[in-house]
Amino acid sequence: MFDLLKTGIDGLDAVLGGGVRYPQGTAAFMFITGGPGSGKTLLALETVTRAWLGGEDGSTCLYYSVEQSPDNLHKKLESDFEFYGLAGDVSVLEREVPNKLCLEATTARGRTRLVLTQANPASLESTDRGAPVVDVEWIIAEIGNYRLAGGVNMVCIDNVGLLLTDLDYFAKRQKLLASRHVLMSQSIHGIFVQEESDPRDLRVPSAEEFSTDLLIRLSFLEQPGGFKARSLEIHKARHQYYYRGVQHFSIAGRGSVARLLGARSERGPGIHIYPSVAAQLSIARDRSELVVPKRGSEPIDLGHPDLAAPFLHGTGPTAGSSSVLLAEPGTRYTYLALRFLAAGQRRDEPTLLISTKEDPDALARVCAREPELEPHCLGEDGNFKDRFRILYLHPEYISPGKLTWDALRAAAGEGRQPPAVRLAFDNVFQLQDRFPLVDNQSFLVSALLDLLRYRGITPLFVDLVPPGSAHGRVDFDPSRYMTTFDNVFHLYLERHGDEHRPFLRVLKSTASDFKHSPRPVDYRRA
Repeated sequence: MFDLLKTGIDGLDAVLGGGVRYPQGTAAFMFITGGPGSGKTLLALETVTRAWLGGEDGSTCLYYSVEQSPDNLHKKLESDFEFYGLAGDVSVLEREVPNKLCLEATTARGRTRLVLTQANPASLESTDRGAPVVDVEWIIAEIGNYRLAGGVNMVCIDNVGLLLTDLDYFAKRQKLLASRHVLMSQSIHGIFVQEESDPRDLRVPSAEEFSTDLLIRLSFLEQPGGFKARSLEIHKARHQYYYRGVQHFSIAGRGSVARLLGARSERGPGIHIYPSVAAQLSIARDRSELVVPKRGSEPIDLGHPDLAAPFLHGTGPTAGSSSVLLAEPGTRYTYLALRFLAAGQRRDEPTLLISTKEDPDALARVCAREPELEPHCLGEDGNFKDRFRILYLHPEYISPGKLTWDALRAAAGEGRQPPAVRLAFDNVFQLQDRFPLVDNQSFLVSALLDLLRYRGITPLFVDLVPPGSAHGRVDFDPSRYMTTFDNVFHLYLERHGDEHRPFLRVLKSTASDFKHSPRPVDYRRA
């Protein structure tokens, strides 16, 4: 049988299928590797800090750093982790030796301690025989002393490679295996951090791969335009199924705005891991055991009578079905998307608008001047109602996985916010122009629709099509929309004298009867 260690870093736990699995009676052991500046220390420090703040009464976590002083590590905790200090009262105990700093937290579970120690490899070369030899054996011996005083929950050694530089491959492997055995036999979770060597110097399999249960590699991916995206990949997970492939992540400091979406608009300071879109699909399917909510049987209110008028015999789009509005430039597609959400508000359904076009201020002004929107979208103070959420996507270098992951989080609601029932995405026209890392928009949209369906959300997407597409004057092929969405609407302009009038036609609606002929649209019709 197995136990599960949750890191508390939800993106990482998601990729690991819930956390780090390890045999009962032992402990989890992980190795974090990567190049300079890849985020190894921050990932290890956050994992240990979360374990410390969530530990049982009387437990201790130990963090040994070869390169950084305890004071610098403490500054990282205070500046880079939003949750630090929120779980309970944290105090710094009186320092007894120069290279140690002891932090004590009082939480709902009791008192726990984190000891930060600098293990300086320079002492190995010291001619002073009285100087302590701070190597791996010294650290293991000190762990034994801490165990005499109380339980040790987790130990991290960062950067362990600098303590093993004088060893050859086999001696290094033996020492790593021995250290792992000592920790696991005492049920102490272990994390070793090591800077990645030159690939030409590596032997396959490496000593690290031999000696660990979980191997995590951090790196940078070169993107078009010279942008380097942070990436994380699980290279090995001995006791569990995990989601393979490259996952993106970001690092945010305490100065970041705690909002969703955007490379510098994170949920809060710390490490943020975003599984790839493919991994998110697998996670959603595994969590639901391939059971997705069924679509409704009764037509829903689409928000505008001209959207519902083409449907016959009491048919039409139902709850859980996906719709796309293909709109020519100059049509009021944003207004129709807002009407779709306002119809949900009339039914007391929480709604979410994801906008890549209009910012919240512009959307609020649209709602304020439209009688069919204002009472349902805005409160008496002129701000959006709590159950009418707006998410504006700033153009940024964010990965497809981050875009979908954060969109789903927004739909799920934060804190006491209820999950969204309806969602409008305005619009998905050439997303790669605003989000250069999106290299396969068709797959991204299809995957996002699938992910929304697993959550029981009814979506309406908006995309732009060329002017004249209704009359064959331009090359327009709607087949990719027909194979992706349940319902496909086409909103376009017809020239009548000196003016252009909007018309709507239905190109597809699964399990519905509808008129194929176009109908004029009166935007302000109630």
